[in-house]
Amino acid sequence: MPREADYVGTVRDNARALWNAINNLKSLQREWDALDYGTTLPDDTANNPGIAASEVGAVVFSTADAMITVLNAGHATNIAKLL
Repeated sequence: MPREADYVGTVRDNARALWNAINNLKSLQREWDALDYGTTLPDDTANNPGIAASEVGAVVFSTADAMITVLNAGHATNIAKLL
């Protein structure tokens, strides 16, 4: 049974990380809007060479919103049961 217990624990850890990541991205939408990153966030920031501001915005908005759509289709219940 030790492997099974590890497996369940690993799934729960990843479910929690997924839940937190989606919620964190959604909260970053407010910062993006408040600080007008759509026009003020530079491409290729010092610690992120090769990353365009539009690519960041796509994750913060399009991808995060798509994940919310998936959660709203019943998957939020699946994840929440393991938190």
